[in-house]
Order: sequence, then structure tokens, then C-alpha cells
Amino acid sequence: MNVIANVLIVIGTCQGYSLPRGGETNDVEPVSILQERWFKQPLNHFDNSDTRTFQTRYFEDSGHYSNGGPLVLEVGGEGHLDPNVLRLGQSYEFSKEVGGRFLALEHRYYGKSSPFTNLTAENLRYLSVAQTLEDLANFVDTIRKSAPKNCKVVAFGCSYSASLATWFRYKYPHLVDAVWASSAPLRAVSDFYEYLEVAGEVYSNVSGICYNKIRDGYTEIKRRLSTPSGREEVVKALENWSCGDPAEMNNSVILSNIRYVVADHNIPPDHGISSCHIFQNVTNAFQAMILFLKAKSAEVCSEEDTSYPNDEVAWTYQTCTEFGFSITLSSPKQPFHDSLSVIDSDLKSCSTEFGEQFNKELLKKGIDRINRRYASQDIDVTKVLSVHGAQDPWHKLGLYQERNGEAPVIVIPGVSHCADQLSQDGEPPQLVEARGRAKSIVKQWLK
Repeated sequence: MNVIANVLIVIGTCQGYSLPRGGETNDVEPVSILQERWFKQPLNHFDNSDTRTFQTRYFEDSGHYSNGGPLVLEVGGEGHLDPNVLRLGQSYEFSKEVGGRFLALEHRYYGKSSPFTNLTAENLRYLSVAQTLEDLANFVDTIRKSAPKNCKVVAFGCSYSASLATWFRYKYPHLVDAVWASSAPLRAVSDFYEYLEVAGEVYSNVSGICYNKIRDGYTEIKRRLSTPSGREEVVKALENWSCGDPAEMNNSVILSNIRYVVADHNIPPDHGISSCHIFQNVTNAFQAMILFLKAKSAEVCSEEDTSYPNDEVAWTYQTCTEFGFSITLSSPKQPFHDSLSVIDSDLKSCSTEFGEQFNKELLKKGIDRINRRYASQDIDVTKVLSVHGAQDPWHKLGLYQERNGEAPVIVIPGVSHCADQLSQDGEPPQLVEARGRAKSIVKQWLK
């Protein structure tokens, strides 16, 4: 389930700053392009007798740095870092605006930063939120020791990485002074029924007829898949589907992929209107749904990047041990209402991948521990800016209601997941205004 983005961290710096390599104290000369570098981390931060270490990858671009400007650090989430993509993010834009020095730190076990080549359950035991936050703390603390005392740190994040940024401020307020958290899910949960409710609202807010055709079209596809002849009809209708060859999928995978397309959280502002337009002149629900899937699937389904196979394994492990995040079908307030237990299906995948001990009890302990340690949606922090798109299902697990003036919340109508983190042409005015407001808040916190 590729649902998580990157955390962006901005570290305030001052004149005379130098960045150590691999935890050492030698200076690094400024560079004008993103260069690949390495930082040494303990494998296990919580056992001093374990002296094993590994290298985490990071990139640097100091071409826009000016004396007294901030140091901007993007911390990777549940995927490898791509220097070409890094330049498109809000952190990189922010660094240019404020004369910053840009860094990007890859998350342990992802990309080139895996301690092990063989990701067995035993080797994955050091992949956790607690270990990752210690990686962040170790990296930032090392940097701060070589910088003047008045240097500040502000963390930016998107999705899972925004969760890390928020928790970083919560657990290490002496190391990070402010946070911009975009689309951060803070409540771990096995039964994430709200996801499809919000996804369904994208269509029902445009038209009840549109919503009903999605519901009826999905129901009809499910009915046809229950018989051999009906399955042949579905497979033929979805020939050359962007999400893969349905002839090679079982029925559950076909239906899961359909839900994935309909409920994608990375949608443009006009997605509801453009989608409902497809249904407008087609009365047959099955045909309408097929047209929708053919038109919209290419925007959602793409060829997997097989360069870093550990990325998917690592994220699966985290959902099996700490997060859950099963997008369930139990709520009647969404178009795919079904008695099918998605949680049981996901847990079966966990035990198949990692062993029988990865079961419901283990996941419950992990979820309880995450929510207990980091306070879930009851977290009480200051100088954390939470930004959400109203069309993003993940906002239901985050801070989307303001608790106090020192932890402001911005909910942007008509946009979805992490929309504020990547500037694009043709953005709606409410998104442009919200991003400008967010920048003003963060810059004020840096003073």
C-alpha cells in the first residue's frame, strides 16, 4: 500500500556552520548540485552493547545557501530518495526562498539505506518508528553540535513522514523548533473505515447520481465475477487495463484494484467533476464503471519501480507491526460496503510474508504502543502546523481540528493528499493562499 510520502525537515543554521559526514566532525565543502553522501547510524539505538552500524544515504545542495540562512533537510519516508524528485518539493523551494542549505536524509531500510540485503523478519526487527526517530535525533544533534547555539530547526513532512516530523517535535522539542506537517496520520488503527467514506464524498459532493453509479457499477462487476461467464465479460471489458491484466488476477485483486482507482488519495482538484462527467451520459452502471476505470486508471496505476525492492517489503513490515491501516469495507457510508474482512486478508499477507507470529495480537500491541507513545490525535504540541486537504481520506487520522493557537491547523477545501507540498500549474486559489499562509507561519517561527 503505497500511501506515504516524505518528511521534510528544515534546520535553521547560522554563519560558520559545517556538516559532519557519517557522524564525524570533518567539514563538508558547499556544493551546487545534489550530491550523494552517507551518515553512519547505530543499528540499534536502544542497546549500547550492540556496536553494529550502517550507512544512511543523504543528498546535499548548498548552491542557494547564504550566510545566516537555514539548512533545509528533507527526511525520506517509505521509499527511496530520487534527487530529481527532491528538487520539486516544497522543502527545496523553501531553501531557495530563504537562502538555505538543502539536505535530504533517507529513511532506514528504504532505498540505499538498508542495513541488510536480505530483509527477513529477524533482520527487519530494527525497523520501527522509535528507531527512525532516533536516527533523526542523532543526525540533527550531530549537526547542531557543529553550529552556533542560536540555530533553529523546523521540520516539514508529508503523510507518514509528517507523522515522523510531528512526533520528532513531541519527543525531542530541544532538537526541533517548529514543524510543517502535511497530511500526517497520527492515529494508528487496524480498521480504517473512514478512508472510503471520505473517498466516496469526493463523488457524492458532485452528484448523488454519480455516487450511485459508482456503487452500482462496482456491485455489478462483483456480481459478474461470481460466475465463470460473468468473469469473462469483466476480463474482456478491462482488456489492456492500466492496472494490469485482469485475466491473471483473482477476483479479489480485481476488486481491490478497482477500489484503489476510485479511492485514490492523490487526486487533482477537479477529479470529482471530471469523473462524474464520464458517468453523465451512460445509463448502464457496468458500462459506465468500465469507462471510468479505462479513463482514470492510467492516472493511478503505473509500472512499479523494481530498482529498490526493499521499499515495498519494509513498508509492509511497518503496517504489519505498528500501523495497520487496513482500508476496510464495513461502513455503509461508502460505495463498496461489504462483509469481506480486509483486516483478516491483510493479516494473512503479514503471516505469509514474515511468519505466523505476525498476527492480530502482535499488530494490536504495536498499534497500542504507537498511540500510547505518541498520543495519537490527543497529542499536545506547540509550533506544529498541520495542513490537510479536505478530500484526503488520511486527514481523518490526523490533527484536523485546532487544539490551541500554538498548533494551527489549515484544512484546504477541494484538494487531497499533500497538495501543499508540490507546486503545480493551474492550482486553485484556496491552495495557493493556504501555502502562502503556511510559509508565513513557518518563517515567523524561524525568527
